[in-house]
Amino acid sequence: MVRPHQGEASQSLRAPISQSTVSRIQAMILNGTFGRGQRLPSERQLAQQLSVSRASLREALSILATLGIVRIEPHRGTFVVEEASANNASSEKARQTAALVPAPIWRFASRYTLQEVYQFRLLNESYAARLATMAATDDEVAELQRIVQEHKEATRQLDFVASSQADFELHHRIMKLSKNRIFADLHETYRAIFLESQRVPVARHERVWETVDEHEKLVQAITQHDPDGAEYYMRLHITRAAGRVGIALSDTPPPAVETPRGAMLGHAASAVTLAEKRV
Repeated sequence: MVRPHQGEASQSLRAPISQSTVSRIQAMILNGTFGRGQRLPSERQLAQQLSVSRASLREALSILATLGIVRIEPHRGTFVVEEASANNASSEKARQTAALVPAPIWRFASRYTLQEVYQFRLLNESYAARLATMAATDDEVAELQRIVQEHKEATRQLDFVASSQADFELHHRIMKLSKNRIFADLHETYRAIFLESQRVPVARHERVWETVDEHEKLVQAITQHDPDGAEYYMRLHITRAAGRVGIALSDTPPPAVETPRGAMLGHAASAVTLAEKRV
């Protein structure tokens, strides 16, 4: 197994990042303490206000930027992103606002590309969903349904910190339910990377309800003990999640170049003629 490197975000590979500071800043935005479009206090001031280290604050702000809640402008500061309505994805305002959200910075770029992470998840989690469907008990399925509702409610409340965490927990639980210990261990070891890959699409606030719908179909297939359906909906979910951040996934090989039928018949006729001459 590849050993985590020291440096960029590596200290978080084996332990989940604390959500406390992230949640507190988001709550201040949701309750109006920091208005939409407003510049946040300086790093020093905000760290003192929250009683956290500046390193912890920078980590929290980076996560909030990934979620599309704030934007960080070099030499200018950190600003609250203008509101995009997650509950009205078809609104013109939501589309216009979404266009203003910059593409999030992938914080683990020195380790893996985001595309590599999605490719791994596509193969690994799809099969895990199949295995989980065949092994899950009624109580375990009920727990998946509870997490789906938790994710849905957090999305409704525009609590993107909680919704992304619930999103991760759903996938993590499915990995554990596969009863494949390597799947579960890998997902835990690289928790920070997988969690970050699930935060990135949330920046498209006008599309967050797509994830809710995909989760419901996935868990419905698991509830109905349909392994083919569970594998299909997990593949569809991860493919669409990647698409929401501009990554096109395709595990279907390109079609082979077929020889025209006429040419094939011509070759066959020539072979027969040659065989006749030899006789």
